[in-house]
Amino acid sequence: LALCFSDPLYLLVLFGFVMSGLALSGAWANVKKMWMLTVLLFVYSVALWPFFVEGMTPVPLLHELGVTWEGVMVGLGMGLRLLIMLWAGIWLLSTMSVEELAQASQQLGLPSRAGFVFSLAFRWVGMLLGAGAGVVQAQRSRGLDVSTGGILQRIRKYVPLVIPLIGHVLRQTNLLAMSLESKGFHPLAKRHFYSAGKLGFRDYAVISVMLILVVVGICLRWQGVGTLDVRF
Repeated sequence: LALCFSDPLYLLVLFGFVMSGLALSGAWANVKKMWMLTVLLFVYSVALWPFFVEGMTPVPLLHELGVTWEGVMVGLGMGLRLLIMLWAGIWLLSTMSVEELAQASQQLGLPSRAGFVFSLAFRWVGMLLGAGAGVVQAQRSRGLDVSTGGILQRIRKYVPLVIPLIGHVLRQTNLLAMSLESKGFHPLAKRHFYSAGKLGFRDYAVISVMLILVVVGICLRWQGVGTLDVRF
C-alpha cells in the first residue's frame, strides 16, 4: 500500500497506522533493536533523493547544487516508504511465529516448499547474526579491534571476519541437508502442521479491509492522487 503513494502527507497516514499497530502489539522493543538502521535509511533517503529529482522551486543556499523543494518532498516520501515497509515487517514478525507464517502461506495457496524456504530464510537470518557476533568476539579475543579507526579502516578490519563466517554457513548448510535427509523430507510432499490454525471472522474481516484499502490505493494512484508530479 505504501508503494501507491509518494506524497509524504499521504504516507504519514500509513506511518501513523503502522506506529499504532506497533504500540498496540507491544512490538516497539523489536523496533528499538533496529533503530539505528531505520534512522540511517531515512536520513540517506532524504539526503540523496533531492539530487536526482528535477523541480521548479529551488531550496535557498542549496540551489547551486540543484536541490529543489520538490526533490526534498520526494526524499521524505521515499524515506517514509522505507520506514513503513520495514516497520510493518517487524510488526508482522513480532506478532507471528515462523511456523504460523509458513502455515498461513500454505493456506493462502503457496506450495509447501515455498513456505518451507520462506520460514527457513527467517531462521537463517537469526543464525547468521548470532554466528557473526560469535566470530567478532572470537577475533576480538585474538587482538582484532573493529570499533576503532575511521570508516575505511573499520571496513578493512571486517574483511577477515568474512571467511570464518562463510565457513560456518557452509558447515551449517551441510548439517541442514543431512538433517532433512535423515527425517525423510521431500519438497513435493504435502506438509502437515502440529497446530492447525483456522481463519476466523476477525481474520476474514481484517483481510477484507486490507484488500479494500489496497484497491482504493491503486485507484487513487491511477488517478494521480497522493503522488508527486516530478521528473528524474
